Amino acid sequence: MHDIKRVRGQISCAECRRLKLKCDKKIPCSSCIRRGCKSLCPTETSPVQIKRSPETASLHTQVETMSQRIRDLENALSTLQSSISTSPYPEITDSLQEIRKPETFDALGTLTLDKRGDARYLGRSAGLESLLEDGPELPEIEHEEDEDDHNLAVSEEIAQLPKYFPFASDCSWDVGLSLQLILSYLPPKERAWTLAENFIEHSPLQINVVPREELFDELLTPIYQYASAMDFAGQKCPLSPTRVGVLFICFAHGSMADIGIPMYCAESEDYLRLSRISLSLHPIISSPDLASVQALTLIGMFHDTGGRSYNIEAAWSFLTIASKLSQSLGLHRESPKWGLDKKTLHRRRTIFWEILTWDAMLSLSLGRPPCFFGAHIDTPFPLDEDASVDEKGDTEPGFHHWRMTFARDVVTAVSDITLSSDMPDYPTILNLDRRMREHPLPEKYDPLRFLYGALERTSLNTSDDPRELQSQNETSITLKSFHLTHLRALVAMFIHRAFFAQALLQSPSNPLSSVYAPSFLAAYRAASIVVHCDVKHFYKYYQILSRYWAIWNGLLTAGTILGLIVTRCPSSPFAANAYEELGLTVNLFKMGANHSDKAKRGLHVLLQMHEKATNVYESQANSMSDEMNVAQEDMDALHTLEMFAGYTKLLMKDMASNPRMFSDKAVSRSLNPDSNNGSFVIVVSHSYAVRNYLS
Repeated sequence: MHDIKRVRGQISCAECRRLKLKCDKKIPCSSCIRRGCKSLCPTETSPVQIKRSPETASLHTQVETMSQRIRDLENALSTLQSSISTSPYPEITDSLQEIRKPETFDALGTLTLDKRGDARYLGRSAGLESLLEDGPELPEIEHEEDEDDHNLAVSEEIAQLPKYFPFASDCSWDVGLSLQLILSYLPPKERAWTLAENFIEHSPLQINVVPREELFDELLTPIYQYASAMDFAGQKCPLSPTRVGVLFICFAHGSMADIGIPMYCAESEDYLRLSRISLSLHPIISSPDLASVQALTLIGMFHDTGGRSYNIEAAWSFLTIASKLSQSLGLHRESPKWGLDKKTLHRRRTIFWEILTWDAMLSLSLGRPPCFFGAHIDTPFPLDEDASVDEKGDTEPGFHHWRMTFARDVVTAVSDITLSSDMPDYPTILNLDRRMREHPLPEKYDPLRFLYGALERTSLNTSDDPRELQSQNETSITLKSFHLTHLRALVAMFIHRAFFAQALLQSPSNPLSSVYAPSFLAAYRAASIVVHCDVKHFYKYYQILSRYWAIWNGLLTAGTILGLIVTRCPSSPFAANAYEELGLTVNLFKMGANHSDKAKRGLHVLLQMHEKATNVYESQANSMSDEMNVAQEDMDALHTLEMFAGYTKLLMKDMASNPRMFSDKAVSRSLNPDSNNGSFVIVVSHSYAVRNYLS
């Protein structure tokens, strides 16, 4: 009787009823399609998973421990044998060693193909971007603007110049006249100095590509002295087109950080446009100079921070171009024989190490190779102008010097190892973790000073007068602490992400019994630090931090780790705290989703995870064993975990539907256009196809 009703779509299908999932009563239903079991719908169910013996986890641990001891013994015997003979130890053969090789897993990342065959690659460290790529397309947020907030109406002559950016090859136009037209859009002098101060002090990114002395003394002062003249005729602009471009992109960043104006107002976009127009007056690709490298780097950072449209691909492209042009200027090398003065050397060093830091972090975010390799670099650090002495009399590095050191010693090593074609073994990962811990934050930037002093107030009230926030003396140093804390925790999550997932897959009932337990603990610790740090700082500096979508990356990564802990191992002693911290993360994203498209997309991912975590966690509290089986059998949770860990996936996308996901083991595929609706039919000729992923 029930089967008849199920066939008619009157009641939930058998599989949804067994798993207590919401069923839309279609045949097959969307839940069964999503879980890859549409052949069972509506009357059949999948076999019930046999519960593992409670001793299974301890046995796995014991076997792994014994295997490791055997490998250590074999290595010791091989070392001893090599000291007395050239022949290998007789009992150690390749065939026997092959049996005891440590477990490896396939994690090449995600390749997305669209309807036209265009591809986008996200490497194994880009699990967060892969999750967002796999989600549905959401409408962009329409930002409200003031009545005076409108796009810049430039003259028709110079409006054509951005079409040549960044590939202008000649100067067939009148550069002098074009610069005069561009400079007519300079902001009033008082506003210009405010924007410059915002750029230097109040940006959470603390960019050092253009230091204070250069910005105020070499860019602002000369250009406003020139612009104050009543007549431009016969006067040559004191700045080159590329340096004018640097000035305008600094204005764009300063406007983005100005909490006295509405969020995402058109002013910052206008200055970005003027910067691109200025750069179009110079062939920066064929004849780069230091200013063009500075401008391209700042344009890339602008795309990596905020604005109306989030585009990490544009950020990566601009940073890559800037990196290659910096190599053409030899910023990665230095020789006393060149005879460069101290000021020029300091500027070249500062720009190079800033570019290297951002290039390494963007490479990790997207899982793509960095532009710089340690063996090719001999440029020393610039002078640490912000160094200080602590209470014990020890010298503490300044903000920029510590970040450069951390990038050179840790971030570049993490990107080289985690993005290599061969999956690193676990001892290598632990060595990276040790290297990171050898670089603690300077005491003056220790988040404990700012984080736990007033954590009792976890209210996310944003009614404070924004102008009062910026006037506080501690704003700059607090934002620096926030930035370094985020950077260090994010790198820790990059290091341990894949093996954190392996711990959950290997021992979901007790990840601490897994051989990868150190990664589980390190990832959870880093995620917890990010969440509590963001709660504290968002409460006080929401008007500033909410403008930068890149900040949501670390928080979304942390929220995903916390959600996976709850859904995969709800009986873990960490589950209760992880569930509470996941709730804090969701609340922050709800705030940001009103302003940021990045936060809106992240909120969609976290809401699904929070709902699932709530069901699993409450079921665990009520000792409902059948719900526990649901959590472990949930294919969606497994899919999320594998995407987050960077497992090899293929996403097929077209303009009319959401991605369809297949495993890398589908050995042959053909794409056939459907003549009726223009969509693609994906034919997989191998039984290893996992499932169609439709959210």
